[in-house]
Amino acid sequence: MSAHVSTRQYVQIWVALAVLLFLGAAMSQFPLAKPTIVVGVLTLSTIKAALVVLYYMHLKFDHRWLAIVAAFPLVIIALAVGIVLSASLVRF
Repeated sequence: MSAHVSTRQYVQIWVALAVLLFLGAAMSQFPLAKPTIVVGVLTLSTIKAALVVLYYMHLKFDHRWLAIVAAFPLVIIALAVGIVLSASLVRF
């Protein structure tokens, strides 16, 4: 694994981010249930955040313990989203 990302890779990641952004915006136009749209947009946003963190913030090339420290807030967010979603499921 190289410690340097080429310009071509940066452009490819930028294009992927743009496509994911477009898909997230287009999902609101699909005739889907709102929870499906929310989960889809959250999934796309998580993928975009991972790409930014791994490549533009160079976390992919740093020590593993730094990745663990950076992932800790994601665990907290996942727990919070799980609590919110479980509360809405109990109401049905």
